[in-house]
Amino acid sequence: MVRRGESAGPAQRRVSRLAVALLLVLLAVWPLTFRYTSLGIDTESVHGQSVESRFYRLRWPGDGSLMVGWIDEHRPAAEGRPQSFDLGGLFLLPPRTLPAHSTWNRLGFWLEDVVAAHKDPPSEAAPRADRVMLVGAPHWLLVLLAGAVVAWQRARGRARGRGQFRATPR
Repeated sequence: MVRRGESAGPAQRRVSRLAVALLLVLLAVWPLTFRYTSLGIDTESVHGQSVESRFYRLRWPGDGSLMVGWIDEHRPAAEGRPQSFDLGGLFLLPPRTLPAHSTWNRLGFWLEDVVAAHKDPPSEAAPRADRVMLVGAPHWLLVLLAGAVVAWQRARGRARGRGQFRATPR
């Protein structure tokens, strides 16, 4: 509890600043969510005669949603020297939307969980992948949630100053 004359702690100020920064970033990139953009980290490791690749991705497919997850692929080691770590990114390409299979998908909510070993059909997100795990939400919902956190932080800050007796000079 914050007492009279005290201000919010450094941790609370940090959370408030982080929420504002997140909201500003989400608002700035919102118009770009209707182009395909993918940011991530690629890792590869050799296992015998094959190379296992895992791609961690933050992805805007171009339909106004944001997806996060990973993709696993295997290839023969003879196809090229593996890179243990690589930053990956594609920016502002034409949309690569996935076909909507439900009303939830049309609203921007996604769960793409495809495992080739289970005889699942290939994912449109990564047709050659052995495993695709992507979870998505509409970008507007993320903006709304970040805005709610900012509003809540500001309301808490204002409420700290209320209900306290203040000495007024006479």
